[in-house]
Amino acid sequence: MIDKIKNGLNKRKVKLFLVFLLCSGLAWFVSNLAEQYSSNATFDIYYGNTPDSLLLNSVSKNNIKVRLRASGFQFLMFGFKNKTVEVDLTELEKKGEKYFVSPSTYRSQIENQLSKFIRIEDMDRDTLFFDFQRLYKKKVPVLPKVTIDLEQNYLMDNNYSLLPDSITVMGPKKEIDTLTRLTTEILVLPHTTNDISEQLKLNLPANLKNTKYSHHSITLSAKVFKFSEKVFKVPVVVINVPEGVGIRTFPEIVSVLCRGRLSAIKELAVTDFVVTADYSSLKDKSENVLDLKLTKKPDSVNVVQLRENKVEFILKRQ
Repeated sequence: MIDKIKNGLNKRKVKLFLVFLLCSGLAWFVSNLAEQYSSNATFDIYYGNTPDSLLLNSVSKNNIKVRLRASGFQFLMFGFKNKTVEVDLTELEKKGEKYFVSPSTYRSQIENQLSKFIRIEDMDRDTLFFDFQRLYKKKVPVLPKVTIDLEQNYLMDNNYSLLPDSITVMGPKKEIDTLTRLTTEILVLPHTTNDISEQLKLNLPANLKNTKYSHHSITLSAKVFKFSEKVFKVPVVVINVPEGVGIRTFPEIVSVLCRGRLSAIKELAVTDFVVTADYSSLKDKSENVLDLKLTKKPDSVNVVQLRENKVEFILKRQ
């Protein structure tokens, strides 16, 4: 019984010893982390905010070596493996044809990206040089690949519209000079009776790798409505008849077909139309047929058609 008690006490002492040993080790570790240290690091560089009019072809450096001063805590928390810092090219300088960023400029930028508890003791002092290619802009029209089949007795209000109907492209001259237009994906709308609003992706050339586009899609829209129609009987007016000569056409009145919204059709009158035949356009005076032309028509309807294209005539001496 006494032996069991002694063994229990001994085990308890061992556990207490291990706890005190762990605590003292942690205290030593924490104390060391609070000390200041110097360490070397290599930062990968990301070049941001390249000027819109320039394409970055190559740079003189893709990484930079630094010597840092910080506490052990900061080194532990910061972690320098594959650390990337940004060099902002809005501070780009130019001398002659050369573009560069000075060491003092990019050092200041890097310091601003580090913790205030981390100090740069030393770093590369090489000037960063850049090779750029100039970019150009131009507008390119969009050609939609669209087939719209309207249901019987339906019309589109004017034609469909594209928004935007052209886009701005920016790239090297040799690339954008090959672009004369851009097409959309194919869209087929059968038996259409409702208004149209479709977003269409643009077919962007994959081989123009350095060209950028203001839009990657466009919106096609159209108003579709069920139409009414009416036929108007309009008198033929013959113009440019020689003096002293009368003329009579057969027929004297022709039919004009109108299709549009019912509200617009109701407001039309015969006086909204003028059909003319020009006697001076007759090349062979032995002929007795004149071409008809609709010289006045309302804008409020979508379709206005002459049902007769020609009239016969006779001359009368006055």
